[in-house]
Amino acid sequence: MKLFILAFILIYASMHLYALRAASAAIAIAPGVKAAIALVMLILIFTPFNIRYAESTGHEFVAIVAAYIGYYWMALLLYLVLSLFTFDIYRLVVFLAAYVSRSDVERMGPLKVSSAASFYISIIFSVCVCVYGYFEARAIRVEKVAIRTNKVSVPVKIAQISDVHIGTIIRDKRLKDIAAAIARENPDLLFVTGDLVDGQPDNINNLARYLDAVKAPSGKYAVTGNHEFYAGLNKSLEFIRQCGFRILRNEAADIGNSVVIAGVDDPEVSRNSRPHNKSEKELLMGIPQDKYTILLKHRPDVGEEGLFDLQLSGHTHKGQFFPFNIITWMYHSKHSGLVKLNERGFLYVNRGVGTWGPPIRVLSPPEITIIELIPENMGK
Repeated sequence: MKLFILAFILIYASMHLYALRAASAAIAIAPGVKAAIALVMLILIFTPFNIRYAESTGHEFVAIVAAYIGYYWMALLLYLVLSLFTFDIYRLVVFLAAYVSRSDVERMGPLKVSSAASFYISIIFSVCVCVYGYFEARAIRVEKVAIRTNKVSVPVKIAQISDVHIGTIIRDKRLKDIAAAIARENPDLLFVTGDLVDGQPDNINNLARYLDAVKAPSGKYAVTGNHEFYAGLNKSLEFIRQCGFRILRNEAADIGNSVVIAGVDDPEVSRNSRPHNKSEKELLMGIPQDKYTILLKHRPDVGEEGLFDLQLSGHTHKGQFFPFNIITWMYHSKHSGLVKLNERGFLYVNRGVGTWGPPIRVLSPPEITIIELIPENMGK
């Protein structure tokens, strides 16, 4: 964790310096003004840590204001730097082309882009992307999947949500929308596959009522994600229970109709707390093969292929916004949607219905998944 924090600070500080250099090349900035800008940037670099401190000390309003300012700035800076870097690469290509062709760079006027032009274009681009990302993050999609199986005798309708990240930004309005969207689908089962919480649970207990009001006649089940540990495991578990969920910690529940729900702790939880009950393999091997086994597991890592029928995961957010979707795809080859693993099993990776960090989504809309298990001979 310490290495991650150090790497984050170094990268984030470098992004600020790069943007300030570009601004200085495009605009004549007085030394005093530049010093003031640098000071504000220094404050913004450490804003994510200040948000957590404000949460932990009970200064909820300060944390919320800092989160909106700090995280939107983070997104704006990201796309500003990406655009500026693209222009710098373009200038390098033009320079090399002129060098190779022995042409005078000054004569390649139509191909040149001034520092001022690239800076202003980059600002417009970053603002446009973030505005788009703001609206995409609020447009919840209901993704529907049908799976035929000979293990159930009547249809079973499942709703899955993941990575809600209830905290400083995901609050009342968002949770009302999520709860309403789930309720409209009338699921038999409701699952949360980790990261329901993001911030300090002390400040969010009043938000549990929204998910608690959502009914699922066959049960509501949840598993831990890495953020349950970051927010404080015991308080996170209590909040999840207040939302009406039974938490499966390396244990299983037989809900009837030949369906068994198995759930495992996130590795972050397992590494930092007392091992809970059985290992994933022991848990799954103890379930009869004729049962339709649904494994709830926060991360889309498939460890015990062949021992379950359907694994439901989240964690990746499908990157949440470009270019991180490329990174999550490289790290988790199965980072979104339905994947057939073998003759028996499927994996479904939910994109998440909330946001972490910047409250935007780009090319990764928020998702509630509705999965219907259909008897093999029904409708044939």
